[in-house]
Amino acid sequence: MVIDGLILAGGRSRRFGADKRIEPFDGVGMAARAYAKLAGVVDGTIFVATGTRRETLPGLERAVAIVDEAPNRGPLGGLAAALLRSRDGVLVVACDVPNLRRSTLERIARAARSGDRAVALRGPQGWEPLVAWYPRSALQTVRLALRSSRPAPFLVLERLGALALPVTDASEFINVNTRSDLAAANAARRGGGPA
Repeated sequence: MVIDGLILAGGRSRRFGADKRIEPFDGVGMAARAYAKLAGVVDGTIFVATGTRRETLPGLERAVAIVDEAPNRGPLGGLAAALLRSRDGVLVVACDVPNLRRSTLERIARAARSGDRAVALRGPQGWEPLVAWYPRSALQTVRLALRSSRPAPFLVLERLGALALPVTDASEFINVNTRSDLAAANAARRGGGPA
């Protein structure tokens, strides 16, 4: 099995007030930080879904930039585009979870290699669908969700019967949508959290 990677970097950063994909976190842009972690885990191509426009982001020059298969339908548009191009599937990372540990990605990849089903972390708040493994066989389910009135990634995981791995540290999943989220992620990192 070849594990390809996907960085989801197509959001508009409206609430953040600037392009959060290139916002420095511990000295490295958030998308470049995601790339560095994925590169140490996957053995195939790393795709970066940049929304409706193909863009090359700083620190991602080696990644293959792709546009969403369905514009303005959220992260599933980027996932569908990557699955179409993948060999066996993609290990997905949203660019705005900078505290995510490489060891967490390795745990998902190990579980992915043991079978042909989606794998995602699940904690008290539910699925973490944007840090997950989607096998290439999930493409049709993703496309059906894109055509639905509610293109929600967590619903795709449920339809796929995904394997749930427990979240061991919720601070890894601080999603940076605002400046206060960035401050919370930095505080978690300084408090001995993920690197």
